[in-house]
Amino acid sequence: MKKNIVEIFFEAAERYPQNIAMVHKNDRISYQDLASKVESCCVYLEKKGIKKGDKIMVFIPMSIQLYTTVLALFSLGAIVVFVDEWSNRSRLEKAIKVVDIDSIIAPPKFIWLAYILPSFRKIKRKFSMPKNISSSSFSFRQMQKDDTALITFTTGSTGVPKAADRTHQFLWEQFRILKDEIAAQENDKCLITLPIVLLSILGTGATGYVADFNQKKPHKLNAAKQLQFAKDHHISLLIASPFYIEELAKVGQDALPSLKTILTGGAPVFPASAKRIQSSFPFSRNVVAYGSTEAEPISTINMKTLLGDHEQLTNGLCVGKVHPEVQFKIIRITSEPVELCSQGWVKWELNSGIGEIVVTGPHVLDQYYNSEKAFKENKIVDGSTTWHRTGDSGIFKDGKLFLHGRCAQLIQTKDRYISPFIIENQLQEMNEIAFGTLIKHHDDLILCIELHDGFTEKEAKASIQQHDILYDQLKTLNKIPRDPRHYSKIDYGKLRQLLS
Repeated sequence: MKKNIVEIFFEAAERYPQNIAMVHKNDRISYQDLASKVESCCVYLEKKGIKKGDKIMVFIPMSIQLYTTVLALFSLGAIVVFVDEWSNRSRLEKAIKVVDIDSIIAPPKFIWLAYILPSFRKIKRKFSMPKNISSSSFSFRQMQKDDTALITFTTGSTGVPKAADRTHQFLWEQFRILKDEIAAQENDKCLITLPIVLLSILGTGATGYVADFNQKKPHKLNAAKQLQFAKDHHISLLIASPFYIEELAKVGQDALPSLKTILTGGAPVFPASAKRIQSSFPFSRNVVAYGSTEAEPISTINMKTLLGDHEQLTNGLCVGKVHPEVQFKIIRITSEPVELCSQGWVKWELNSGIGEIVVTGPHVLDQYYNSEKAFKENKIVDGSTTWHRTGDSGIFKDGKLFLHGRCAQLIQTKDRYISPFIIENQLQEMNEIAFGTLIKHHDDLILCIELHDGFTEKEAKASIQQHDILYDQLKTLNKIPRDPRHYSKIDYGKLRQLLS
C-alpha cells in the first residue's frame, strides 16, 4: 500500500523532532518524545498479549495518552474500536453487540464498572495504561491496505449507530484530503475538538491543542475560558463543531489576531450562524465542510460565499462546490434499499428537483463492520464501485450543492417537498427564537421552537406569522434535543419522542 497513518506520523517526527506535537491542559509533548512513547507503548501492549487483528475498545478521553495508545495499537496491527467520550452505557453496549471485543483499555474507574455490567464482564482483558512506561524500541508490523485500522460509530440519531470500518488505506486517503483542506503548516497551533481530525494533524508537524471541556455536557461550555486559552496560546487554526465556534463568537470580537483558519462541520451552518462567526473572526478564512462519518469532506464553502449569495436559502442551504475527487448523483428519494438493474441509474438518477445525495470516492467509506443490514440500507453497488447514500436531500445548481435536510424529515405535499432546512433558517433569523424546526408527527405539522431568554411565545408567534410558515400546532420547548456528538444539529428521533 502507499502509506498508513503510523508511517505519516513517524515521518513527521523525524522531520520535526523538537516541534510540540500535542498540548493538553498543562501537559505537552514533542514529536520526538511522542514517537518514543508510542514505541514503548507498543512493547507494553505486546506483553499484554495484544496482537495483529485484535479488536481493542479504547475508552480514553481526548488526551496525549489517547493518541499514544491509538498510534501504538495501529503500529501493532490491532483494530482500534473507538467510542466517543460522551457515550453512555446504552451506546457502549450497542457497540459491543456489533463488534466482538477482545480487550478494553480505559481509565481505572471505567474498568471497575466493566466488571459490574454483564455485557462487559465477558471481555477477558481489561486494563488501564500506566502513566510511565520504560523506554523501548519496536519493529513495526506490515499492514495491508484492506486491513481494518479503526472502527468508529455514527451518532445513531436517526437509528442504531452503524460501525464504520476504516481501513489503513481509507485513513491514508482521508488524511491526504483533509491535509489539503486544513492546510496546516509545521508552525501552526491547532485547537481541535474532533478526535479523528487531531490524528491527521499529527502527520503535519503542527501542534494539536486538545480543547479542554466536558464533552458530555457541551451546554455547560465556558466559552470565555476557551477563547482566552486560544488567545494565550496564539492559536492559528480552529477546527471544531459549529456549536463550539459559535459560542466563542458570542463572547469575542476580533479576539484572536493569530487566527488564520476556522474549519467546522458535522452539522449545518445557517447564514445567521455564519454571520455571527464571520463578524467575530473577520480576518480568518472561515470554512464549512459538508460530510459525514462515511464521507468527509464531500464539499466545502467559505462563510463569505455563503453570506454573499445564499442568505435567503431560496435553493436550500448552500454547501459549496463538491470536492474534485468525489463523484456524486442526486437520486429519487426512497426509504427502501437501492439496487441497480441492467439499465444502471436510469430508474433512480434525477436531472432536476430534490433528491437524495449519493457519493463515491477514495475517501468515501465503502463498508460497515459486521452489518449486512447497514450495508444494504446505506450503500449502492455499481459493478466494482460502491456508492454511499448520505441520507441528505438536496439539489445541484450553478455548480454548487444545496441541502434541504434529512430525507426522512422532508415533508411531502401533493406537488412538492417542504424543506425543514428552509424553515429552520427562517426561524434562526427571528430575534425571539434560538432554535426550531417543522416536523410532521402523525398527521400534524408541528412547529417546534426554543425561545431566546426574555422572549415569550406570543412574541415569537407574531414573528412567525410574518414569514408565512404553514403549521398545525406550535410547541415551545425548554430545549430542543441536539445530537450528542457536536451539539449542533437537531436530534429528530428524540424530538419525536418528546412529542409522543
